[in-house]
Amino acid sequence: MSVDLQGHRGARGLVPENTLPSFMQALAIGVSTLELDVGVTRDGVVVIHHDRSLNPDLARGPDGEWIRPPGPRIHDLSFIELQRYDVGRIRPGSEYAERFPHQRPIDGTRVPRLSELFAKAKGEVRFNIETKIDPRAPHETLPPEPFARALIDEVRKAGMAARTTIQSFDWRTLEVVEREAPEIATSYLTAAKDSEPAKVHAAGGRTWSPDFRALSAGKLAAARDLGLKVIAWTVNEPPDIARALDTKLDGIISDYPDRVRAEMAERGLPLPPAL
Repeated sequence: MSVDLQGHRGARGLVPENTLPSFMQALAIGVSTLELDVGVTRDGVVVIHHDRSLNPDLARGPDGEWIRPPGPRIHDLSFIELQRYDVGRIRPGSEYAERFPHQRPIDGTRVPRLSELFAKAKGEVRFNIETKIDPRAPHETLPPEPFARALIDEVRKAGMAARTTIQSFDWRTLEVVEREAPEIATSYLTAAKDSEPAKVHAAGGRTWSPDFRALSAGKLAAARDLGLKVIAWTVNEPPDIARALDTKLDGIISDYPDRVRAEMAERGLPLPPAL
């Protein structure tokens, strides 16, 4: 059995998320896929960042002070303006800090371009790239078609189409990818309330990525009957990791890829190379 071990935002539990140090940490641990999120700046640069705006619990301004909510939108900033912000540590005392007490700060870390990660990633590691777009907030990002096209262009420019999957909760971007870049795989993300494999299959999806907490044995069986690959997010705690491996998922997305890898090694499962 081969499990696609995906480092969530690199190795978010250990190193500041969606940063080059986080992805390098995940590669050093040994993952088969780097999971990440992207947005597009005002001047059209595809950057790696989770939220549509800078997160006040993760970003400090040029003065070294934590930004105040709401943070500036990624799409409202040029790439040069975005580089003024430090995303190398979590705000002390925040709920975020409580969730990730083991994360090591790396002050001076900036939001990277997607192209920088492509240039640095060694070996045959894959990329699972989420489009951060929401139909409920159309003014906060590019519309689906130009957003998807900007990402497709970056993937093709780097020659990474065969190693890339584009995923999204907003399936409109996946429709664009499937129509205009059929050489790039897609994955259909669902939140707990929408975790129905039949909807993914009806939309033409081949890979379903549900919240692990919403993945029941019945839904997993239904997904198998429909021929869907199942890659669950975000599986972090050792008992959950063990349960996920027991169910023989196709892939596991985790903030702690080291924990998943240790359990895989204990079971004698094939391990991706550590780079």
